[in-house]
Amino acid sequence: MSFIRNAQLVLMPPAAAALAMLLQVGSGQAQTGSTRLQLTPNQKSELFKGQRSLSLRDHSDQIAILRKGERCLNEAKDLEALSACRQTERQARRELMGRTREEARALHQRLGLQAPQGRRGDGPADQI
Repeated sequence: MSFIRNAQLVLMPPAAAALAMLLQVGSGQAQTGSTRLQLTPNQKSELFKGQRSLSLRDHSDQIAILRKGERCLNEAKDLEALSACRQTERQARRELMGRTREEARALHQRLGLQAPQGRRGDGPADQI
């Protein structure tokens, strides 16, 4: 399997999770727990613009991480270098996911919506 295919298999689950979080709002409604909030037309428009911008930036950043990782793997001369490449790429993906999450929270707060919460049992379910 090529590096790109391997990278796609590795990045798809986190990317899908991030996009699912960002795109969970549909039809002008935001779900918070078991209730739904009606968004104003302005909130709906601004949320769409913000989420689209965030998703495009996230995709661009993921592509940059993959390209840098591919260069590193191509230059690797031994198992230690290969491992270092993988670790660097993994760390870059974690950092990107954290930045994306924080930007999504900031967008929601700016629009007066409840910010999305973590999903590790340290708070209410994702609230978008």
